[in-house]
Order: sequence, then structure tokens, then C-alpha cells
Amino acid sequence: MLKKCGLRNKFGQRALIGSGENISIGNDSSIGKDCVINYVNIGSNVMMGDRVIFYASNHKFDNLKIPMTKQGMEKPRMLNIDDDVWLGAFSIILPSCHYIGQGAIIGAGSVVTKDVPPYAIVGGNPAKILKYRNE
Repeated sequence: MLKKCGLRNKFGQRALIGSGENISIGNDSSIGKDCVINYVNIGSNVMMGDRVIFYASNHKFDNLKIPMTKQGMEKPRMLNIDDDVWLGAFSIILPSCHYIGQGAIIGAGSVVTKDVPPYAIVGGNPAKILKYRNE
């Protein structure tokens, strides 16, 4: 069960929705096929293409005397996605991104490593601002 789920949302086939208490979704949003989401607040009217993945935490790696496989994971971080955002297919959102602003567009196949301001169109690996929708 989700923390909050608005009205008229669509969920694609095989979408993996993590722990419900860590996810809220506004109204009229869609999650594409094969998406993997967790630790996220999704606004209203958000479009998510197929195979979008949100990563909420990384492996710890700061102690050079202990193998990384034995250092555990960082505490998961929440991602906040404002209203009217479009996440293109195959986008990857890394834990260093905490916020995607209203009206932003994430280009297909992008790897988002930092926050995205409102109305920005970003793309690439790592994703960079290409332009703004409201220019």
C-alpha cells in the first residue's frame, strides 16, 4: 500500500513499486512498463516512460580496510518530483538527485546525478541542462 495515491493514475506492466510507506503519487500520473521506483514523492500529471529507475542509496565505500561488499548501504534518500514532469524512457535517477522541479523534462536515456530546476530540459550522461521550456 502506498503512503498516498491520488486519482486516475496508471501503472505499466511489471513496474516494481518499493515499500509503500516510502512512495506517494498525486493525481493523473503514469508509471511506465518495467519501472523501478522507491523513496519518491511524485506530483500530479507526471509522465514516466518505460524502464525508468530511481536509485535511493549507494553502497558505502569510504573504509579502504573493509571490502565494499561488507560496508553496507547508505541510508536511502527521498526524491521529490513536482507536478507536470516528463521522465523519458530508460532514464536513471541517482541518489545524488533529490529534486526534479515542476515542468521539467528528462530526456530518454539520461542519467540524472543532480537536482533539476523547474522547467529545465535535461539530457545526457551525466544529464545537463539543454534549455528551459519557459525561455
